[in-house]
Formats: sequence, C-alpha cells, structure tokens
Amino acid sequence: MAKLDIVSISFHGKEYKAAFIPDVFTGGNRRLLIASHSLNLVLYNDDKGYVDDAAKEIDEQIYAFVDDKNFSLPLERFIDNAKECLD
Repeated sequence: MAKLDIVSISFHGKEYKAAFIPDVFTGGNRRLLIASHSLNLVLYNDDKGYVDDAAKEIDEQIYAFVDDKNFSLPLERFIDNAKECLD
C-alpha cells in the first residue's frame, strides 16, 4: 500500500494536517491538497466568513477537507474516504 504524503499547514501558530493526493476527481496530472476538518473550522466562521485574509489564502489552495482521523490511513483508503466526502 502506498503511503500518504502528509504535510503540515501552519495557521495562527498551530499546525494542521493536510496531504497531497493524485487528482482522482478530474483525472488531471496535478496533485490535490486535502486538509483536515479541524483546519477548516479555524479558517472559516459560518456567521462572519473567513477569519482573516490569511485564512482565505490558505483555503483557496485546498481542494477539500476531510475528518482528521483519515490522516492515519494508507493512501488508497484516504482517497476512498475523500471521494465519499465529496459525493
């Protein structure tokens, strides 16, 4: 099983998990950045929108957000779970 390419995104002094995966959604040659739901919660406020310009800039680089527990999965299972979140 292939290993998940986990990276860290820093926001307001805290680190959040994210991962690069092949573009299994559009079939393109690019890699997609999938981030943790906990990051999404600190970037965006449902009542007020983005918490600041830095939050918006980070969000615009992320293809989707998934539950934090998914980052312990192998690549194939991570992709399957990401697909389920986007269906």
